[in-house]
Amino acid sequence: MFITSPLEQFELNNYFGFYLFNYHFDFSNFGFYLGLSALIAISLAIINLTPYGSGAKIVPQKFGIAMEAIYFTMLNLVENQIHSSKTVSGQSYFPFIWSLFVLILFSNLLRLIPYGYATTAQLIFTLGLSISILIGATILGLQQHKAKVFGLFLPSGTPTPLIPLLVLIEFVSYIARGLSLGIRLGANIIAGHLTMSILGGLIFTFMGLNLITFIIGFLPITVLVAISLLEFGIAFIQAYVFAILTCGFINDSLNLH
Repeated sequence: MFITSPLEQFELNNYFGFYLFNYHFDFSNFGFYLGLSALIAISLAIINLTPYGSGAKIVPQKFGIAMEAIYFTMLNLVENQIHSSKTVSGQSYFPFIWSLFVLILFSNLLRLIPYGYATTAQLIFTLGLSISILIGATILGLQQHKAKVFGLFLPSGTPTPLIPLLVLIEFVSYIARGLSLGIRLGANIIAGHLTMSILGGLIFTFMGLNLITFIIGFLPITVLVAISLLEFGIAFIQAYVFAILTCGFINDSLNLH
């Protein structure tokens, strides 16, 4: 019997490589699916501006309604989570949050296609994204408040002897928030993929034993279908959670909360 590891689906496979200015570049399945996610997101945004979407229509079609629902959901999220400071409007960060949400959403959805690749299951990608957001939010805080931003690491009313300890704890907590943002996304996607892969392999092996097990095997298939539908919902939830936590980072930097 030929058995493959469930972790094999997360391997990076290079399609081709090329040299540019004495640097070697590889184009892998990760780059392909990440680029495809971005291309789909941009294409849907453009289509939404045409008569096939909500553009030039008083009453948009179903596609336009769906796109508008997602758009206004993210707009309300930004308005509620990022409060404007004296110099910066919270809504000015909407394009970034929208782009981040859509990219993660379609990266999550593409993995549900059979033989698709889960780009958000690569912890190096999700951690790199979350750490970049953390660094960017920190720079934003320094730009807006200068040295006052370090007040985030010192709770008000702290007794003087406890200041070094609490500053260390708050600093570690601040870094952990950034790391957990990426780990949470990657771990959920990996867990979902492994669950479907392992159950699918067990069901396939069970149904191949004989005619009776083949007939009985249709029952657990319904469970696998239910898990697949659950993963579809998780794809939206994880993208939304990533966006809302990113809004929290930006709001903390703008308003020192």
